[in-house]
Amino acid sequence: MKTRTIFLSLFLVGALCLTAIPAQAGSVRGVTDTSVKLACLVDFTGPGKFAGPPLAMGARMYVKYINDQGGIHGRKIDLVVEDNGILPNTTMQAAKKVIFKDGVFAIGFNLGSAGTSAIIPLCEDNQVVLMPHGANKKFYKPGNKWVFVPYATQFNMASRAVEYILSRDPKARIGIIYQDDSFGRDGLEGARAAAKFMKTRLVKEAPYKIGTIDMSPQMRMMKEADVDWILLWTYLPQTGAVLKERLKMGWDVKVIGDNTTAYRLIFPLIKQLAEGYLAVTPFVPWEDMPSEVIDMVKKYGDYEKVSKSPFPAPMYLACMAYFRAMIEGIKNAGRNLTPQTLIKGLESIKDLDMWGMCPNMTFGPKRHCGYFSSLVVRADAKNQRFVVVDPIKELVTPQY
Repeated sequence: MKTRTIFLSLFLVGALCLTAIPAQAGSVRGVTDTSVKLACLVDFTGPGKFAGPPLAMGARMYVKYINDQGGIHGRKIDLVVEDNGILPNTTMQAAKKVIFKDGVFAIGFNLGSAGTSAIIPLCEDNQVVLMPHGANKKFYKPGNKWVFVPYATQFNMASRAVEYILSRDPKARIGIIYQDDSFGRDGLEGARAAAKFMKTRLVKEAPYKIGTIDMSPQMRMMKEADVDWILLWTYLPQTGAVLKERLKMGWDVKVIGDNTTAYRLIFPLIKQLAEGYLAVTPFVPWEDMPSEVIDMVKKYGDYEKVSKSPFPAPMYLACMAYFRAMIEGIKNAGRNLTPQTLIKGLESIKDLDMWGMCPNMTFGPKRHCGYFSSLVVRADAKNQRFVVVDPIKELVTPQY
């Protein structure tokens, strides 16, 4: 009887040990002994659907590269790409799907600032680290424990544009035409901050409503204010409309815009009108991309498709850069991967080498924005490309 009791006890202990193994492996959502599941939310069907395919390609390419190296701490990356439709409600549906149905560990990329604002509480409640693209300053100030921004915000880039103008023309009269939403207003605030820091001001501010195409009223306001530089915080259609109106007015005012317009797509849209147009962007043009990146694309991506795309940089490579930061955080977290160790792993990233394609990244416990700096490019309409006219530089305007 005693012997049978001992055997029964040993059997129960063994059974408990066996059942404990899978429970422990599955105790962190999206993490197993051999894999970690990450989400990439991009737009395939909504207003930003032009961006979805190149972004998804960039994420898939970098994940292939990492998995080919054996993954991170013995875990391969399991990438889930989901259509978020870019709008707040569709982004919420996509986020719930990848968290509750697909069971992802973290969201390495989400396209759209409005959608990001909608899903931050969901990510916070479910301990999901989130990396937003199209980010506004509020995502790092005041910020959120679960949100990391591996890209210069509109505030940062607008500050850079004003600093560029004033470094060349200290007495410049600067006006700004901006979209009246979170995207445009973040640019406006960055421009104001830089102007104030450099002891000047924007002489005219002209907003427009989303969807507006006729920019003649705003351009008349700029002319009446006698500006000699116009800062545009607009998307491509409005940028094209401003440049057409400038030609119509016979006005040689200088124009500089934001990163969303630094695409090759501008050349077939407005042709020679693009000549000399300036834009601020964190990414070097495709033609100046470092050899390390080109080699990676050739081996793990679709080089022919990417190199001929109107969005090779920053669209394709931006998503790749995000996942480089996320995976570095996972690496720093160590084998004991949890949401909390991931946060610590990301916050320990210092001067992460981006091979020169964009500024290196640094995070910290009180810094959840990877970099604030960017560069200035000029449109070369004849060769249908952008060329660097001012390299990556740190901002002098305070960004916190």
